[in-house]
Amino acid sequence: ECYNQPMSQHQRGELLPQLLSATTVEARIVDVPSASAPTSPDPLPHKPKKNIHHTPPCYVDWKFTRQFSSSNLGGGGGSFVYRGIRANPPEVTKRGMTRGNYAQLHRKAWLEVSDKHHRYGKNLRMYYKHWEALGHPFHMFFDWLDSKGEATGNPLPNLPEIPRPVLDSDTVLYITSPEITASYALDIIVDPADGSGIIIDQNGNPVSTGKEGWIFILRDHVLYGSRKVTAPGSTPEVSNSASPAGEAARKSRFHHSSFFGGKAVASAGIFLTNEQGRLTRMYPHSGHYRPGEAHMQRALFFFQQHGVELSTFSVDMQQIFKVCRKLSPKGGDDNAKSKKGKNKENNAMIENGKHHQAKGQGKHAPPPQNMKKSKKTDCLHLMGGLEVACFLAHKAIMIKFGVFQQIHKIRRIPKESRSSISVIMSVVNN
Repeated sequence: ECYNQPMSQHQRGELLPQLLSATTVEARIVDVPSASAPTSPDPLPHKPKKNIHHTPPCYVDWKFTRQFSSSNLGGGGGSFVYRGIRANPPEVTKRGMTRGNYAQLHRKAWLEVSDKHHRYGKNLRMYYKHWEALGHPFHMFFDWLDSKGEATGNPLPNLPEIPRPVLDSDTVLYITSPEITASYALDIIVDPADGSGIIIDQNGNPVSTGKEGWIFILRDHVLYGSRKVTAPGSTPEVSNSASPAGEAARKSRFHHSSFFGGKAVASAGIFLTNEQGRLTRMYPHSGHYRPGEAHMQRALFFFQQHGVELSTFSVDMQQIFKVCRKLSPKGGDDNAKSKKGKNKENNAMIENGKHHQAKGQGKHAPPPQNMKKSKKTDCLHLMGGLEVACFLAHKAIMIKFGVFQQIHKIRRIPKESRSSISVIMSVVNN
């Protein structure tokens, strides 16, 4: 309608690219809902020209458009384009990347960091799926979750799986004060006898993590660590009990995202020390940051820069080597004995890569009913830190010189032609 209004050819020429650009896939991807974002019936990013009094219509694929009527909660006329949760990560997750902190918060934690109350992300995702099933009322997730429905006389959403009191009380501590974050900083002392690293806290005392270990964050060449708190209301045994965050931490969970409020970091994981504070193990385990090879390499380089002999501690490589976690029955020890034989059979099938194929499912299909994956700490694949560093360094060199690309080319050659070296070399060189 706007395009058909009387206007000059030059004005139409400026308006047409906007209409055409709206048909791209990128234009169909919507931002993650934010509680502070204003509600608008038309969230499209196009800004009207000065001589146009309203935003032109956006021609999008009907599959991505959902019409809303007054019968919907908080409805209204017009079309709403739902673009999914992966749209635009919260701005806070990008802070610090210019200084070499490239590990961003995983998208499953975006709802948690976007929530002004920082409620536990797993619980929020349950409500988010229910919001999608309802047809995205109010167009903004947090408006539907907290305020708009109640303002119009509708009760707040309450799911039986996660009751509303549990949702509101189960929160994650997000530290935004640099002074409080600095209280979790750790230092490293090298033992000249064997080159092992001794981790000390702010008071100069050796850190003894116990069997569970401490979660750590590496950011701006500083190591931060604390005990992980997974049950709200429990008292965290942090390195500095007099820390200003201590009282808040007693009422909230404490995860990897807590140290810097969801900002980008260089590396994340878990470290273990003995009673003398000597570093014995390092696990690249973090559900919020999902560490990979690059994160592990940065952590090892950090310890090496501080003079720590990498061969004095072990590193878990199950994620790098794609070690599949075994299955265990849901329900604890009571069901373990009755399903022991079936559990062994399932684990054997998984190790051979035949479990999901036998049932006609995909590679990443969920585990069978009444079964769950074991903890990462129960399926460790430990290697010496020095060996891991050399492995990652050689792999980076081979990627740089295209060795893996050449291997993939050779694998595409028919088996009957692989016996000829000249054929193989010609394919690789081309």
